[in-house]
Amino acid sequence: MQKKYEIAGSVMGFFDSFKGSRPAIDNDKILIVRSRSRKVIPINQLEEKVLEIGEELGGVEVPADSDKIEEILKSGDKHIKESELQTVSVDNKGFSRVKEELESMGLVVVYKVFELPSFDVIIAIWEDKNEIPPLYVEVTVSEKEE
Repeated sequence: MQKKYEIAGSVMGFFDSFKGSRPAIDNDKILIVRSRSRKVIPINQLEEKVLEIGEELGGVEVPADSDKIEEILKSGDKHIKESELQTVSVDNKGFSRVKEELESMGLVVVYKVFELPSFDVIIAIWEDKNEIPPLYVEVTVSEKEE
């Protein structure tokens, strides 16, 4: 079985963003790591690259309009709250709102949700629409609820 750190490390390594990466949240059930890379990916390849690392992890993509997304987000929210951080509840439109806000600042955003045997993984990347570094990378690895 893959471990949270191995999954997050694979994503950070894939995008050459391991150096300087740090956990935003890290507890027994969820790991959220954020980083940035000097790597630039052509805008038209961003989605392809996220799908590529998802496949390398052995994940199955969950469509963005799927009801399963809401279940995954609620589970992740529960795991975050277990870390005793002050958070507000998430909803399945949260990703869309964040994406719209980043895009309004001139960034191009791609995110995908993947199911693995024991984990749900959310990978988000974004960069300047003019393909100017850095490339920002965020991965969430959340243990599946039984």
